[in-house]
Amino acid sequence: MKDWKKGECDLIPGKTAPHIMVVERDYPATYERFTSIGPLMEKIGNGGKGIAWNTQSEMDLLRKLNYTKAEGPAKGQPMLNTAIDAAEMILTLAPETNGQVAVKAWAALSEFTGRDHTHLALNKEDEKIRFRDIQAQPRKIISSPTWSGLEDEHVSYNAGYTNVHELIPWRTLTGRQQLYQDHQWMRDFGESLLVYRPPIDTRSVKEVIGQKSNGNPEKALNFLTPHQKWGIHSTYSDNLLMLTLGRGGPVVWLSEADAKDLGIADNDWIEVFNSNGALTARAVVSQRVPAGMTMMYHAQERIVNLPGSEITQQRGGIHNSVTRITPKPTHMIGGYAHLAYGFNYYGNRRF
Repeated sequence: MKDWKKGECDLIPGKTAPHIMVVERDYPATYERFTSIGPLMEKIGNGGKGIAWNTQSEMDLLRKLNYTKAEGPAKGQPMLNTAIDAAEMILTLAPETNGQVAVKAWAALSEFTGRDHTHLALNKEDEKIRFRDIQAQPRKIISSPTWSGLEDEHVSYNAGYTNVHELIPWRTLTGRQQLYQDHQWMRDFGESLLVYRPPIDTRSVKEVIGQKSNGNPEKALNFLTPHQKWGIHSTYSDNLLMLTLGRGGPVVWLSEADAKDLGIADNDWIEVFNSNGALTARAVVSQRVPAGMTMMYHAQERIVNLPGSEITQQRGGIHNSVTRITPKPTHMIGGYAHLAYGFNYYGNRRF
């Protein structure tokens, strides 16, 4: 693999180097643009995962729902002045919440596969979920090609369902499920096939052990942040409905053996800390957690139970407070089908 930085080849955007795109910024107009929907939604449409579709009718609807900017650089564009405006934009443009958009999205995928997939959303083409609909009660979303599962009354949601039953290629180099990754970087790191990698020493504990004691016992444990069972991302878990399924507030799970060593009883307040930061939470002592590890389900809302930390002298802390970005070289492979990345974020859950 030749490297243009070493003079081994020419710099060719998109081939020997990343794509280069010029973006013009009108900084005095930042706020006006931030609080409106830009013109590209009508020029190039909306899309994702390699497909795109026209959104002119949806933009026309948003001009009526949210009204438009009367003047300035965003004149005539739908406004995003409030959180409700932003919610209406998402609900109107997303195929999961707008049946008409879902049909257009499936039609776009059909052009790629050569098969008709629109039947997956045609029966819900006239369904449009609005903000006040989800304010009143949860709503079942519409099947979308953005995801590989099917939202259906007769089939449980399962990843990869449409790939199998609709004969949609997997998003890989071959269009099939791949176990062997034939890429030079993967071969160089010995990761062309599934391999076991033991936990690495993140060097985030040794320098703080015994240095920030509040008088309670300390113990170094592996810290995991899996998806939680009561909510995800922006879905609130601290509402009356969900609080019947869990105790609410930030919690950290640990084993009975480790809890005994530390003198921790179920529901005690604890602090989890390392050189990156600290968090406060209640302990969930469980026989299902193996000794030597502890876990905190990610995205626990900070709206109830937030005491101050004796270690940082600050309020609360979340799972991200004690984790840090750890990029993996093979995750930097770009422009090679499924071995590619976009600048989004490297969260602690990725590794």
